[in-house]
Amino acid sequence: MMKLLLISPNVEFLPDPIFPLGLAYIAAALKRQGIDHRILDLCFVTDVEAELSTEIASYRPDLIGLSLRNLDNVSYPHYTSYLPFYREVIDIIRRHSDSRIILGGSAFSLMPNEIFAYLDADFGIVGEGELAIIRLLERIEAAQKTGKRLEKCVMRDQDVGVIQKLDEYPAPDRSRLDSAAYLEFGGMGNLQTKRGCPFNCIYCTYPIIEGRNVRLRSPKRICDEIESLIELGINNVFIVDNEFNFPVEHAQFVCHEIIRRNLKIKWSGYANPKFIQPRLVELMRDSGCSGIEFGSDAADPFMLKQMGKAFTLEEMNRASKICHSSGLSFCHSLLIGGPGETVETVQRTFDAILAMSPTAVVCMVGIRIFPGTRLFEMAGKEGSIQAGQNLLEPCFYLSPAIKDTVLSFVETFAKENPTWIFPGMEININRTLQKKIRRLGARGPLWEYMKMGQRLKR
Repeated sequence: MMKLLLISPNVEFLPDPIFPLGLAYIAAALKRQGIDHRILDLCFVTDVEAELSTEIASYRPDLIGLSLRNLDNVSYPHYTSYLPFYREVIDIIRRHSDSRIILGGSAFSLMPNEIFAYLDADFGIVGEGELAIIRLLERIEAAQKTGKRLEKCVMRDQDVGVIQKLDEYPAPDRSRLDSAAYLEFGGMGNLQTKRGCPFNCIYCTYPIIEGRNVRLRSPKRICDEIESLIELGINNVFIVDNEFNFPVEHAQFVCHEIIRRNLKIKWSGYANPKFIQPRLVELMRDSGCSGIEFGSDAADPFMLKQMGKAFTLEEMNRASKICHSSGLSFCHSLLIGGPGETVETVQRTFDAILAMSPTAVVCMVGIRIFPGTRLFEMAGKEGSIQAGQNLLEPCFYLSPAIKDTVLSFVETFAKENPTWIFPGMEININRTLQKKIRRLGARGPLWEYMKMGQRLKR
């Protein structure tokens, strides 16, 4: 029987180290099929080569799989590409093993051919990996039985099929990963209630990675997983769906089931302002929700349309008022610099968000361009990117009208608004502050603790 070593090479700590949920799903699929496997998580490893060489020597895997979560930190102007580290990991593997290497994960699905060539891997999986990894192993074993060696290849959805009912996948297997460390250093675990995104934001990669069809997990299976998380000592989770509150009925059913079972869990997640309703917010709060993050991007009517948002400024105001009335913390996430952005639209966005009085604001300046998005097409037509340009190197769209002035504008604005976080400029968030907040036992997203962060900075 073949032996497979799964590696998570994602070592980013800002805004927090993120539990490798995708890898846990793959581990569960392998476990159900009785396939021999191990997991090596590099997030908390201090000597990568020593850890890798020891694991390879003791296990002697036939195949080694890397789950790539992100290409870079999508932050402008202080961006960091993770690809050089991924290549370093593969170079170490090559020095200590002749195992063939498989690439997968959400980052790989964004630019599979380019990443495959850059990292010089043997196999790649685009899209969901639970079924694909099994099919790939079957193909490798079938080739071996005929005395042949399967040629290098990248498998795509049309090759492996897609299970439309998420409940047919086993729940993620976290048994070989250090959930306690992620709770300690990252403040939370994570959970998925659905996959797929039907919306049309011009920059978004969710439809590329998960598809446009929304596929729901049953509230029962979700709450079974919450119970298992509680047994592991995880009492705070982030729901990683692109929008927890769509469809509304599914979100309500999940909250009802949490309440019915009396599950002692705190949770947070992303939400769409358009689908915020008083009764839903009450259910979210009563089921343990500590805060929600609106992917607003803008608060100027023109820019909302430019960004492809499916909601209006009026709906954003209404959603904010509902959160205030219920006592639920909320954050607006903004993306400044999209097509047509001017100093005036930025000012109108900032003024409108200030009037909503959110708990915090996370604002990114510049928008990372990825192939397959409408922003990619728009940037190409404008000449912001060139035909054939290598987008493995982080490339950001920033409206020409504000490109030369927006950073100084933001620096001035931030001095008077300490609950606004500008990650790409390291304003009101950095590794030192993150560590201080987590050492005090803070759980949940960092933006919920902005007031604490301001005290710690003094």
